[in-house]
Amino acid sequence: MMQLRPALDTSSPVQEILARLDELAVMFRDSAAEGDRLARLPKYVVRALVQHGLFRLWIPKRCGGFELDLPEALQIYEAAARLDGSIGWAVMIGSGGGLFAAYLDAATASSIYARPEAVIAGSGAPDGRAFRERGGYRVSGCWHYASGAHYATTFTANCLVMDGGTLAFGPDGKPLIRAMAFEAPQVAILPVWDPTGMRGTGSDDFEVRDAFVPEGRSFSLSDAPRETGPLYRLPFGVLTELPVTAVAVGIARHALDLFASLAHVKKLHGTSALLMSDPVVQVTFGAAHATWQLAKSSLDSLAHKAWDAVRANRALTPKDLAEITAGCVYCVAKLRAALGELMALTGMTAIQPESELARAWRDYQALAAHGSVSPRHLGSTGATLLQL
Repeated sequence: MMQLRPALDTSSPVQEILARLDELAVMFRDSAAEGDRLARLPKYVVRALVQHGLFRLWIPKRCGGFELDLPEALQIYEAAARLDGSIGWAVMIGSGGGLFAAYLDAATASSIYARPEAVIAGSGAPDGRAFRERGGYRVSGCWHYASGAHYATTFTANCLVMDGGTLAFGPDGKPLIRAMAFEAPQVAILPVWDPTGMRGTGSDDFEVRDAFVPEGRSFSLSDAPRETGPLYRLPFGVLTELPVTAVAVGIARHALDLFASLAHVKKLHGTSALLMSDPVVQVTFGAAHATWQLAKSSLDSLAHKAWDAVRANRALTPKDLAEITAGCVYCVAKLRAALGELMALTGMTAIQPESELARAWRDYQALAAHGSVSPRHLGSTGATLLQL
C-alpha cells in the first residue's frame, strides 16, 4: 500500500514533482498494459497521481493548487508522457481542469477544488441544453471524450442556453454558450471508449438528464477571469495547443528511447547483425532524433514567448496566436512522420499488442487525431500570417 507523501512546497514544486515522477516511473510503465485492457487507468495509478499532486498543477493557489508557470507545467506534462502516453494525457487534462476555477466565485471554486482528490473531466463541445430557471439552469445532454471520467469529482460541459424553448443569443449575435459544473452523482458515464491508442485515458462519454445547476456553478471562458495570475490571462486555445504538443513531445521521446533499446538487441531478418548496424536504420533514427530536438526546441520557444508576454501584461497578437497554432500543428505532424518511418523498420514489433514501442506509436497516433493539432489549422494560420 502506497504511503501518502508529504505536501509539496507550493512555492517551488517543479523539481520535486519531476523527482516523484521518476520514483513512480516503473509502476506507471508496468501499469500500461493493464490500462489498455481496462480502457482506463488502474485505481492504484489514479491514487498515486492524486497523492503526488499531479492533477493540481493549474489549480489556483488560493484553492490549494500549484498555479505553475506555463513552461513549468509543460515540462511536467512532457516528463509524464515520456513514461506513458495515457499517463501524460491524464496529467495534462486533469491539471487543465484547474483553469476553470479562475471563472468561479471564491466559495464555489473552493468547494470544487480544495479537496486533495479534486479532478475535473468534461467536454468543450456545446452538446447540452441549459434551460434557465430560478437560481440556475435545468440541464440535459450527452458529451464525448471525457478523459478521466471514472475518477473525476466534477464534470464540466458546455451547453447552449435556452430561454423557455428558445435559443438564447449573446451580444455578438451568436448562440449563448455557458459551461456547467456538474457534481459527479448527477452524471452517468457511458463506457464507449475503445480506441487503438491512448486507451488508458478512459475518455468515455457522459450523460446528464434534467439536472439542476446553480447559477454559481456555471461560467463562460469569454468572461474575464476572477483570478489575477498571468496563467489565467492566457487564451484557452494556447493552454490547449501547447500542452497537447508537450505530451506529443514526451511520447515521441519515449518511442525514440524504446527504438534505440530495440535496435541493440533485434537482429536483421535472416542475419546475425543487429538492427542498429543497418545504415538505413542509422540514418532514419538520426533524422527522427533531429526532428524531436527541433520540435522540443520549438515548443519551449513558443511557450516562453507566450509566458513572457503575459507576465509583462502584453496581450498575444494575432501573429503570436497564429505562430503558436502553426508551430504546434507542424511539430506534431513532423514527429508523427518521423516515428512512422522508424516503425516501418521494426518488423513485427510494430504490430504486437503488448509491445511498449507499439503502444507508444498507437498512443502518438491517437494524440495526433486531436482537433487542437489538426493539419487543417495550417490554412487559417497561413492566411493570418500572410495578411499580417
